[in-house]
Amino acid sequence: MNEEKWVLITGASTGIGHTTTEYLASNGFYIYAGARKETDIQDLSKINNVISIKLDVTKKEEIDNAVKFIKDRRTGLFGLVNNAGIVNAGPLMDLPAEDIREQLEVNLIGVHLVTKAFFPLLLESKGRIIMMSSNSGFFAAPFVGPYNVSKFALEGYSDSLRRELLLYNVKVIIIQPGSINTPIWQKAEGLIDNLIENQPDSMFIKEAKKIGEYAIEKGSVKGLPPKKVAEAVYKALTKKKPKLRYMVAPDRLRNFLLKRLPDRWIDNIIKKELEKFKSEASVPEKN
Repeated sequence: MNEEKWVLITGASTGIGHTTTEYLASNGFYIYAGARKETDIQDLSKINNVISIKLDVTKKEEIDNAVKFIKDRRTGLFGLVNNAGIVNAGPLMDLPAEDIREQLEVNLIGVHLVTKAFFPLLLESKGRIIMMSSNSGFFAAPFVGPYNVSKFALEGYSDSLRRELLLYNVKVIIIQPGSINTPIWQKAEGLIDNLIENQPDSMFIKEAKKIGEYAIEKGSVKGLPPKKVAEAVYKALTKKKPKLRYMVAPDRLRNFLLKRLPDRWIDNIIKKELEKFKSEASVPEKN
């Protein structure tokens, strides 16, 4: 077994994935960085100690090619960071089933396909599987239903997998980022625009628009730098006894309370926020 510790990171092109790639590569690890676009693959390959791979987690052929590539290089694989993911949002009663299906296809089924494909290498190295979840994996905010569903599912998948591997010394660790300042918030602006354009008569449009704007401002202005998540991933890969979950959020007290307060209390808080947002919100009139 090669003494170098190699880690595969999916969704390494931007945001948390890219920062984690850079951070681990500059702190003793060697990285296989997965990305979909050729321009991103070329950019990632310029980072020291990084080899970029074309990898769409929903395409079995690309996953199989990545497995073969790594096996042929005989480096082994110590870690897998399941970071690739997308966000679909909007009022659940307005969303087509395809939006939820697409969300699960990437954020859950893609994780399963990649983890299963690389498991023999991780079993051989007694390595670690890092799942990039979210505070949306334990708190279901309104109007982000598809994303919430995928992260709740990922948490359950991860817990089951961790317990199935207890006898085999392969650790499964969950990272739970809260508001992190990444390009995802610029993409979220487009989700709001799509909501207004595609569902102008939605009964939920005022509060959904306002909550979306609030989340974008919070994430882009008050969000933690993605390096904080990269540091948590590093701990998960290096600690002899890592935590089962690493929460990375600027509002740790709020997240602590969201995990422990009765659901009815939280519902009442959200109801008051929704009433406030609906009364304050303004939506552009249709032409």
